[in-house]
Amino acid sequence: MVLYLFVVWVLLVIITHAIAFGAELLIASSDQPVVKWETTDECTDGTRTIYYNSPSLYQEFKVKIKDSKIVDAELGSLFTIGATVNAEQVEYTDSHATYRIDLSILGRPSRICLLECETRGTTLHMSEIQMRPDKEPLKG
Repeated sequence: MVLYLFVVWVLLVIITHAIAFGAELLIASSDQPVVKWETTDECTDGTRTIYYNSPSLYQEFKVKIKDSKIVDAELGSLFTIGATVNAEQVEYTDSHATYRIDLSILGRPSRICLLECETRGTTLHMSEIQMRPDKEPLKG
């Protein structure tokens, strides 16, 4: 009986994740970039971990801040369900950092995910943006 309940629970988790992943892909397939998450925080000195977590994607990178400026950015953890990472890169200036991953499903490009942070005065703005691979992000 316990084994049966465990199997049913596992199937429910798999089905829930599949539905959530399909919904994310449906949203990300639109012509416009989709902001999946955004927030602000104090721009304090030290290392910050910027991350986005959904049922199908966990993405993070680390940003070092000194005197309200970004002085370094580096890769963190990445985990996907049902997708393959084709490319990943981190770029930064003293006020903006981006962690970009290109995902594919069944060998076909499916979406680009941008995890970003930007310093504006003493505030750190963070967001996760998803878009179709044929729509390049606008440079701001």
